[in-house]
Amino acid sequence: MTSNKIIPVDTETLNMPVRANWQYWAAGGIFMLLNKLRHDFQGYVTPRTFSIDDVNKAIEYDFSVVNSWRYYLNSYVGESVSLEERTVMELGPGADLGIGTILVALGVRKYCALDVHNLVENVEDKFYEALLERIEKNKISNISIDVLREQLSLTSSGKNDKINYVCDPEFNLGNFKEEGVDLVFSQAAFEHFDDIPKTFEQMTEVVKPGAVLLAEIDLSTHTRWLRDVDPLNIYRYSSWYYNLTKFRGSPNRMLPSEYKTILEDLGWRNVKIIPRRVLDNSYVGRVLPVLPGKFKCAHNDLVNHSVILAATR
Repeated sequence: MTSNKIIPVDTETLNMPVRANWQYWAAGGIFMLLNKLRHDFQGYVTPRTFSIDDVNKAIEYDFSVVNSWRYYLNSYVGESVSLEERTVMELGPGADLGIGTILVALGVRKYCALDVHNLVENVEDKFYEALLERIEKNKISNISIDVLREQLSLTSSGKNDKINYVCDPEFNLGNFKEEGVDLVFSQAAFEHFDDIPKTFEQMTEVVKPGAVLLAEIDLSTHTRWLRDVDPLNIYRYSSWYYNLTKFRGSPNRMLPSEYKTILEDLGWRNVKIIPRRVLDNSYVGRVLPVLPGKFKCAHNDLVNHSVILAATR
C-alpha cells in the first residue's frame, strides 16, 4: 500500500555552497540548449529513467502509480472509493497502456487516455503478456484475462472499446466529451503541458458534476544529473532564455499555487495541493535569492519537489 508520508529529498547531494549557484546556472543553460537540439533532431523522448524493454520495472511502475492514485483518492474523498463502473480519463499516459489495463482489470467502465506523442505504438506484446500474467497471479481482475487481451488487441487496431487511447497533437480533451468522465488521473505529465488554462477549461467541459481530479506534478528539473544536485535548476533562467531553449514537452514552470488559482476560477472546489516530496529548506534558501521574477518569492511552492493536485468539479 502506498503511504501518504511526505518524502524528504536527500539533502547531502544538495549541500552546495552559494558560489556553486553560477556553476549550476551555466551547466543547466548548456544542458537545456543540448536537449532542445536533441529534440529537434530526434523528436520527443519519454522522460522515464528506464526503458519499456525493462518489462518487470515497467510493470512495477504501472502498479505503483495505480496504487498511489487509489490511496490519494481515498484520502482526499475521505472514504474508500470503488473504481467499478467509473469512466476514467488519464492525461499524458506516457510509454505504455499498462495503467489503463490495470484499471480495466479493476472494473472501470472505460479508460480514456490522451497524449500528444504516440509513445505506445511500439510496445512489444511481451510487455502486455507479462502484465496480464501479473494481473492473473495477483487475482485483481474483475474480468477474464482473455477479455483484457481482447481489449488491448482492439485498441492496437484502432477499435477502441474499454480502452480508448487517443493521440492528438492538439491535445483536445473534447475527444472525450460524450464519455461522462468521473475521474481524471495524471502522473508527472501536467508539468509538460503547453497551455494549462486551456487544458483545465476543456477538462471542466468533459467531466461530470462531482468528478474528481487527482494528478501528481513533478516540479523539479528533469535533466537527470542536475535533478539530483540542483532540482530547482529550471527556475534559474529568465523567460527569454528559457523560451529560447524550450521544445514541446519541456517543463512549463507552472507553480502549484497557479494550478490552484486556475481551477478555482473555473469553479472547481476543495482544491488541494498535497506535498509528495519536499526539498531541504537550507537548499531552497540558498537558491531563491538568485532566481528571477516570481520565482524569487515562491518558497512555499518551490520547496516542493512534487505535489498531488486534487480537486472536485
